[in-house]
Amino acid sequence: MRWKVGVLRPGRENVDWTAAGVETTWTHTRRRACDELRELVAVEGAGMEYRMQVGPVPVYVWPGADVDGWLDLDDLTEGLLPADL
Repeated sequence: MRWKVGVLRPGRENVDWTAAGVETTWTHTRRRACDELRELVAVEGAGMEYRMQVGPVPVYVWPGADVDGWLDLDDLTEGLLPADL
């Protein structure tokens, strides 16, 4: 199953797809895409729109800050994708 992860940076019209791949199962595909998304957000930061395509499922993410004002990576991908497809 295919996956890809990217970011829509301010002032741009197109998503910069920064990582992509193919995994054998939904579980592996979901996990890999979420891991790549967390890494991308950790580098790029908040205030941007992030996108994933995991199999047939498109995902849009706008990460925020936690109660201490830090970028919230802990729950970034919880609930974004179903456990099974």
